Amino acid sequence: MTYLVIGICIFLLIVVIFISAKPISMGIEARRNIKDFDHVEDEKNKNYISDNEDEKILNTSISDEINKLNDLKTKGILTEEEYQKAKDKLLN
Repeated sequence: MTYLVIGICIFLLIVVIFISAKPISMGIEARRNIKDFDHVEDEKNKNYISDNEDEKILNTSISDEINKLNDLKTKGILTEEEYQKAKDKLLN
């Protein structure tokens, strides 16, 4: 009698596992798809932000370099001609 009860319990356990396996695998796959979608969206946002930041950095660094050149010209280290050449090189 004990073996019959244990056999029925094991059979029911296998049936429950078999029935629940498909929904569990579908949930795991859905979670992976959401993570992949979020990853793609994050990359798009990073690229957009990165492009804007690169543009700001480029503009800031050019203005900083022109200020440095102006300081060198003011101190007499650069001549007016050298200053203009360097400034034109930065702007082009």
